[in-house]
Amino acid sequence: MRNQERDKEQEELAAQVIIYEDTNHRIKFKGEDAVCSMDVAYTEDCAFVSCDIIRGKTGEWINTFVTVHPLPATPYESGYFAYYEGPLLEECLQILNKKYKFVPSLVIVDGHGLAHPRKFGIACWLGLRLNIPTIGVAKKPMLKYNTQLGDGKGSIAPMLLDDEVVGVAFRSNKGVKPIFISPGHLISLETSIYMIKRFHGEYRIFEPIRRADQAVRKASKGEEGDYELIDY
Repeated sequence: MRNQERDKEQEELAAQVIIYEDTNHRIKFKGEDAVCSMDVAYTEDCAFVSCDIIRGKTGEWINTFVTVHPLPATPYESGYFAYYEGPLLEECLQILNKKYKFVPSLVIVDGHGLAHPRKFGIACWLGLRLNIPTIGVAKKPMLKYNTQLGDGKGSIAPMLLDDEVVGVAFRSNKGVKPIFISPGHLISLETSIYMIKRFHGEYRIFEPIRRADQAVRKASKGEEGDYELIDY
């Protein structure tokens, strides 16, 4: 069932999202600028949010933080993922900012950006809230894409909404299922693809997102790992 109030709000907020069209647009990282990739895992009574941090200029891994939060007060509704998980991502970054004065130059989330039925995935929501460039990288699509996606590593097929290219299916390695890249805010589609390719790694899933996913899963089970836990 559609939530008409949410639909209208998403459409209004989507109009505020800035996606650059300049194919030469690039984020020029300075030495200390950081890229953070984020994911969330849940238990019966807590949400665990991970923030994997690399140097934007070199791709050097710095740290992976995991923060612990109460479960979202807003019930999950299909198509409105941003309202459920977005506040957790925002709160995690607020905690890191308060504790370490940490402000990322780019945030990459496990979810969609523009490649959403109302052009307002979680990466768009977070980008607007933070006024920071964001990218969405998802494991499953919300929109159809060109079925002629090649089998080779690096193959790309556009994802369309009303004849507009809003993201791409990207085959990160030969023979694996694609991942789905779309810009969130203050970035172009071309730069989004470039950034994911640049820092991707050897597995199907974008490497910093993979580390973030591993960290939250281990933290939610009480297992040790290469992460720093910050309890609430």
